[in-house]
Amino acid sequence: MKCVFALVCAFALAGCFTVSESEYPAFETVPAGEASPAIALSGFEVEVTSYVPVYGTSTVWVSEPGWYDRRGRYCAGWTHPETVSSTSYIPRTEISSEYAERAQCAFEEAGWTVGGSSAPVVVDVKFSGPDTTDAARTKEVALMLATLLTVDSTETTWSARLRISDAASGKALLVRNYEQGYSSVAFGFVPLFGPLACEASDFGHVRDWCLSALTDRAVADASRFLAGIDGDLKETKGKKDK
Repeated sequence: MKCVFALVCAFALAGCFTVSESEYPAFETVPAGEASPAIALSGFEVEVTSYVPVYGTSTVWVSEPGWYDRRGRYCAGWTHPETVSSTSYIPRTEISSEYAERAQCAFEEAGWTVGGSSAPVVVDVKFSGPDTTDAARTKEVALMLATLLTVDSTETTWSARLRISDAASGKALLVRNYEQGYSSVAFGFVPLFGPLACEASDFGHVRDWCLSALTDRAVADASRFLAGIDGDLKETKGKKDK
């Protein structure tokens, strides 16, 4: 049974393809000028759940079947204890600093000074999501059934709120909200297992794609605002940008 399951997984992984996937948004981080202020980063956090394997042993009772001897008399079986190995998975939720580090690297590569309690400006980003509409769920189920479980579609949206504030007074200098949608279509030769084994359908991949895009967009807009190239950023204060 284990061999059959392993073969199914192997075929699923080898026979899955991404038919279509959202295009990554364009962005540009503005380099810091000579008079650009130092900045402090806040937020950029997301909860990530991982499953930690815990190995152990347990005792089970094994029943041996009865049998008939050469004279046709039935001999009853017996039970005996047997020690077997066991594996359980414990969920562990942690706060990931991956996107805060991504933002810091993007700022520093553009010449901005990041960190320090004396930084006069705070750039804060809060993530939320994912959000999937009922229409998207219906489409996903309908497409799976219509293609005999060989195609899987994904449509979801993550959001972020950028807030740039004065560190001394706490006054907001800029507030901007973002939405980042993601959609993909995956195909697999093995029904159900094939498309679900594709990276484009994986929850972790979708989350990382969206939050990376939101981080890059927020950093790019923050750098434009702080460099004085604010353009229409002041006019879009508090509104959602798709």
